[in-house]
Amino acid sequence: MTETLHGAPVLDVLRDRASVRDYKADEVADGMLEAILNAARRAPTSSNLQAYSFVVVRDAERKRRLSVMAGNQKHIVDAPVFVAICADTHRLSGVTETVGKALAKHHLEMTLVACIDAALVGMCASLAADSLGLGTVMIGGMRNDPAGVAAELGLPDGVFVAFGLCIGWPNTKPEAKPRLPEHLVIHRETYREPDLEAGLAEYENVLSEHHRHVGRDPDEPWAERVGKQFSAPKREKLLAILKERGFGFD
Repeated sequence: MTETLHGAPVLDVLRDRASVRDYKADEVADGMLEAILNAARRAPTSSNLQAYSFVVVRDAERKRRLSVMAGNQKHIVDAPVFVAICADTHRLSGVTETVGKALAKHHLEMTLVACIDAALVGMCASLAADSLGLGTVMIGGMRNDPAGVAAELGLPDGVFVAFGLCIGWPNTKPEAKPRLPEHLVIHRETYREPDLEAGLAEYENVLSEHHRHVGRDPDEPWAERVGKQFSAPKREKLLAILKERGFGFD
């Protein structure tokens, strides 16, 4: 069974997938980009609402401004294509108005639907691009300044950039980074508390070996990095800004 699975193209692409931050200057043809985005639009979507939108950015100056808002991530500038993956309830509001109704959008469920739809379609776009030999990296830094990003992209109320996606031809492509041991992540029938200490020790060893293999000095342990970076809240203004943009959380 394992040998058969290794011949499955989607599984192979996912097994080797790694974020690419180093791009050639070569352009991505419009036809190829359209094929990627239209393939991604086949992603699952709650109740067929399709509560997402893409904003494709090729202009160098606009990419530069977006990169600053995302924390000066240079690969946004270097990648020939940047796609803003948007959670979008604005279009649905217009749809319901055509039949004399108002969209009930100021509540948590609709916000989750739009965010999940955007995440699914964005992952499918990344997978489609990878399958064609392109490289991608997702940019959560678009949520650093959601109001500024919305102004830059001309987004109406009811739309925000959940994350960005750089697409381009890899200049160098990193090896896939190890993930947590499956026994920490995959549960059978019901959730159970795994042996976290043993699983973390296993993962720290595998991750350190990976870093040495790719020529990086093993830095601080993964658990310490997580504790240091995420023991305090992130993007504390995000909630208020999203509420201003028409998203509800009640």
